[in-house]
Amino acid sequence: MAFVPLLAKGSSSLLELQMSSVAPKLDGWKDKPLHKPKNTTPEPVRHVSWFERQRQGDVILDADYSLTWTFLILGFTIVGYHPSYYEDASLSLIGVCGGMFHMLFASLLWVQTRRVRCVFEKDGFEFYNIKGPSLDFAKGAYLDKKPDNYVAGTRNRWKYDTIINYGFFPSLDFPVICYFKETETPEEQWDKWFAAFDSYGRGQPHFFPGICNARQFRAEMEARGVNRKPVPTFKKKNSN
Repeated sequence: MAFVPLLAKGSSSLLELQMSSVAPKLDGWKDKPLHKPKNTTPEPVRHVSWFERQRQGDVILDADYSLTWTFLILGFTIVGYHPSYYEDASLSLIGVCGGMFHMLFASLLWVQTRRVRCVFEKDGFEFYNIKGPSLDFAKGAYLDKKPDNYVAGTRNRWKYDTIINYGFFPSLDFPVICYFKETETPEEQWDKWFAAFDSYGRGQPHFFPGICNARQFRAEMEARGVNRKPVPTFKKKNSN
């Protein structure tokens, strides 16, 4: 057992030890206000009356093939650049399978983008299928109602007043997935499929690939006074 000799009273070493044991000053942190989370109540960008909505005409959103081209190029890239495990440096089976999967998905997106249109009408928006010669309106093609929603079993039409949020992932500039949430679907349907992952409840979320012009989608939502939750951002607000 080792014994440490006691230091003499008034020793500088003891003074240093006593000073190091004092808790540091916390700069008056008790006087700082508690963090208050910002309000996330859904609200429209601009308030629109029922009469103003009735004066707005129907709008068919343009198709957007950006997502189709992205997956197609990604498929060819995977096939060509995936490391080869063969001595002759031939194409990798894993690379070919992975690339073909992305190409097939691009084909599916191309079909959907070509034949599905999002239409904004007076009291709600709806997805339609294009039917007719060459799917070309100039040649006599027309819009036909899609079958009922496969998740909720309801019509693919939603009223603006029942929508409580919408958004684009990962961003508006590259909308891989478009999202909106509504309360028109019966509440007993809110916990099916992807809606089961919604911890907030209070509505039925919907997801669809970015096959229509996302900027037009947002513009029409804002013009018709659709509710949306404030989006948090790290950008500094303009002081002007």
